[in-house]
Amino acid sequence: MKTHILISSHSKANDIWYITNYFLMKYWKGDVEIYLGANGEDRKEFVPNSWRYINNGEDVSFSKSLMSYLRAIDEEYFILMLDDFIILEEVNTKKIEKAFDFIKSNNGVYLRLVPNPKGEKRVDNDFSKIDVESKVPYVTSLQMAIWKKDFLMQLLSYDFSPWEFELKAGKTKESMENRDKFFVTNYNFIKYTHFVEKGKFYPYLKDILKKEGLILNSTREFLSEEELKNMQDSCLKKSIRNLLPSRYINFIRKLIGKEPL
Repeated sequence: MKTHILISSHSKANDIWYITNYFLMKYWKGDVEIYLGANGEDRKEFVPNSWRYINNGEDVSFSKSLMSYLRAIDEEYFILMLDDFIILEEVNTKKIEKAFDFIKSNNGVYLRLVPNPKGEKRVDNDFSKIDVESKVPYVTSLQMAIWKKDFLMQLLSYDFSPWEFELKAGKTKESMENRDKFFVTNYNFIKYTHFVEKGKFYPYLKDILKKEGLILNSTREFLSEEELKNMQDSCLKKSIRNLLPSRYINFIRKLIGKEPL
């Protein structure tokens, strides 16, 4: 089975495409077709040879650009990933095929390939349903996931930013109408991490690239120790929050006067 992957990006991120591609080529051994959606200035000279480049002009917004990339893909189901994801170990393509078979057989609209966050209603050993009806946080997380193209295009019509998309797209009328069609794996079907935060590199990228013999060809800054400390504090809070059942998180946030996730 040929797997179709859309990498959502923009022209200003051309300095990291070769890094993402290196690890994709190293660890994804199956038949795969990779699309790069990157509106803005034409940067085809930086596009890896194995990627199909989609550039439709001005990068107006996250949603509008992503919508334009989807029009170039004929597949009903595909994997969406962000441009700063590094795959960390060989992909079990049999697991990926199993995920595609599962979402298609259940007429699903979304299947997250990592349990981040995890599901609430276990289906079997491999998959769970996301409790959309309870408005749990991050129903439409931008972690690597299989999407039904037509449904994703409906959500993009709201023109959400990436942050808004993760928080609000799973609470729309369209998502509620398809509440039984959101799924997540019970364990990692693919192992990866991201290496850019707020436009800056994580320091660990230096060691990863050195180990692979890759030269860092970018003028981006690295996150400072203070920035990393603040992020670690945020991750600790997130880890504590994840100990609670998802359906209670927004209820508690409401009690303490915070916006729902």
